[in-house]
Amino acid sequence: MKVICVFFCLFSVAVGTSVLQLANDLNARTFASLVAKAGLSHPLNTQGPFTLFAPTDAAFAKVPSDVMTKLSHDKDLLTKVIKYHVTAGKQLMSHFANDIEIGSWANGYKIRINRYQNGQVVTATGSKIISRDNMATNGIVQLLDNVMFPLPESSILQYCASNQNLTQLTYSFVRANLQYDVEGGPFTVFAPIEAAFDALPTGFLNTEFLTLSASRNLMQYHYIKGTYYSAGLTDGEHIPTVQGTDVVIHTNKTGVMVENAKILQADITVTNGVVHIIDKVLLVTNHVSGESEPSSIG
Repeated sequence: MKVICVFFCLFSVAVGTSVLQLANDLNARTFASLVAKAGLSHPLNTQGPFTLFAPTDAAFAKVPSDVMTKLSHDKDLLTKVIKYHVTAGKQLMSHFANDIEIGSWANGYKIRINRYQNGQVVTATGSKIISRDNMATNGIVQLLDNVMFPLPESSILQYCASNQNLTQLTYSFVRANLQYDVEGGPFTVFAPIEAAFDALPTGFLNTEFLTLSASRNLMQYHYIKGTYYSAGLTDGEHIPTVQGTDVVIHTNKTGVMVENAKILQADITVTNGVVHIIDKVLLVTNHVSGESEPSSIG
């Protein structure tokens, strides 16, 4: 009898709770306070249905202090970020296919959903959904372990071209005539920094780029079909590249490696996938002959 009473008491609280109130109850209090600061509390409490992708307080604690200060003083930016965490309608986990995009409340911006490990890990623009399908009176709350920020505004090639530390990578894609290919996708790109290209042996790139097929072979080994955020990468995982040969992922307490290259900056969201910046140029292993070149140089 006591169990039944507790159940109905909890149920009555749930059905009387808006998505914003529920997010606050689920330890997303910082998010709820920022919603209020952006002047969006009323619609999220009274309208709907909505799906709220709500970062926890711990997620906001990971955001650099200068970014939080900027959000606090720039209402337009804050509103844009908050609206990026809201979608119209009830978005249940059962509706989430891998690599689908859901239009957010921030006009023109989409949330990319990914499923990994047979659906055990699900991410929203790279942020892991750690508490799923929390039902409120006017929608659903999906609780996140990271803030979905910055907003995706550039494609893979646009991002690489705008980053001074990825100039040689951008040039290499163009030289291999892959600039149009990487504008498709979605793709995951492992992007070597300038120092990685500078560390290659003298004449290496001239040899590798001597023919178009050789240059394409090298560059296609640096990206894979589909969106693989770091939350979806597991130790020992083999992932086939566009070139056709697998790369092997290694994870430990110090970070994530792809072959022997360390991921220096992970989860850079772009409109057609994700970019991981690495410290070495990856080289293709010859699995057919059993002989191999070093898996990376840099």
